[in-house]
Amino acid sequence: MSVLEEAAPRSSKTKKRTYKSAEARRQQILECALEAFSERGYHATSIGDICERARIGRATLYQYFTDKRDVLVALLEGIYSKVVTAVEHRQRLTLDRPPKGKPAREHSIEFMRARFVAFLTLVFEDEATTRLILRAARGADGVVDELLGRLDAVVIESIEQELRLAIQAGIVRELDVPFVARFFVGGLEKVVLRAIDEERPLDIQQIAEQAALLEGIGILTAT
Repeated sequence: MSVLEEAAPRSSKTKKRTYKSAEARRQQILECALEAFSERGYHATSIGDICERARIGRATLYQYFTDKRDVLVALLEGIYSKVVTAVEHRQRLTLDRPPKGKPAREHSIEFMRARFVAFLTLVFEDEATTRLILRAARGADGVVDELLGRLDAVVIESIEQELRLAIQAGIVRELDVPFVARFFVGGLEKVVLRAIDEERPLDIQQIAEQAALLEGIGILTAT
């Protein structure tokens, strides 16, 4: 299946005509919408703005999407699918014993830091796209909140599984696994969204370091 695209005319008499497959056309529309949302904001962007960037007519866009919100949902679903796929195919947890002479707590904190880095990297594999979508879509009929809820469920379930394995291996003490998983995911989410709101770079290594220390030793001094 192909869809006709009319590009800008080379002269007043001729037009360059190219064809795109249905999937290629759909992806082009999404890329142009993302650019428009990032520059103008979701609410200020119109269907006409997206069509102008994609150099297509409205009728072509409506073959793939019912309205502007439908375009946004498709962008968000793309992020969700990538995260779910990455979680399903990520490197599985390995629980090694501490090297001889290395304190068990230090080894455990390094283990937790590595896992935090892994999860944050999964979610923000394409940080620029994720950042733009989350900023552009605030207030868009709750669609962002719904997506974040689904992402939370995927990540929380995976963290719970790893916590249980770590408890069995003696790396983590007995604890309320669902509570701890939700506590840390909620905290990390707030930190990340604050960085996006303030347009600050997302320092995954620093976030993971602080989260691991907080989980490993809390906030109290050693004495």
